[in-house]
Amino acid sequence: MRLNRNALAVIASLFSASAAHAADINRKIIAEVDPIAPGSAAYDQSRTGVVTSKYGLGADFNLAGVMSTGPEYWTGTFTQKGVAEDTVRREDMAVGERQKLDAIRLRWMFTAWEQPSSMRGWFLKAGYSYTRINSRGNRYEEGSSGSGDATVAQNFFAGSPSDDTSLVTDIRHGVAAGFGNRWLVWDQKVAITLGTSFTFNAKRTVSVDTKDSNALKDYNDMIEKLPDQKMSTRPLPEGNLGLGWAW
Repeated sequence: MRLNRNALAVIASLFSASAAHAADINRKIIAEVDPIAPGSAAYDQSRTGVVTSKYGLGADFNLAGVMSTGPEYWTGTFTQKGVAEDTVRREDMAVGERQKLDAIRLRWMFTAWEQPSSMRGWFLKAGYSYTRINSRGNRYEEGSSGSGDATVAQNFFAGSPSDDTSLVTDIRHGVAAGFGNRWLVWDQKVAITLGTSFTFNAKRTVSVDTKDSNALKDYNDMIEKLPDQKMSTRPLPEGNLGLGWAW
């Protein structure tokens, strides 16, 4: 019985020492990058044929050991080029056609932590989300041939893709929420964060600057086919991984 009591005393002392050590840890700033984004861009490019590059980073600033706040920034470019000699569908894109998307998303988040002084452990976060996507398309104009009511019109490509660049600007405002866990390792200096988040767009403004009547449809078709959830118009869950340094 005495041995059991001694063992329990040792275990209790270890837990109390660990708790005291956790209470002593204080971090003012934690900055992270998304280590998966460049690799996922290469994977998405191999699947879709769309030339892709993606980067992400973020930071948390400690607010008096109560909670944290900070930005989350993501950017991506997506370029699709026509390769088919004889296209039947417009979305297949003919040789010489090109469409490029430049996207950024900025979220400012407020986060509650299991260990607020060190900004680690389980967390819940929420905040404001701003997304801007610029689409520049160089496409053939679609026309039709035929004379009189008895002749069935046939579609054909006219002009040159480089004659007119179709500009579509998509701006979205909304709220974001998420949860996850953060670990501090290597003398509590290296931060590893794993979580899930959602973005709910409350307001969307789309402007079109082109003579091409199909420009908006081409843009919507492209963003819905791309696998990256950050540009989706629907509130899809997305995984978040961060690797960074704590000060």
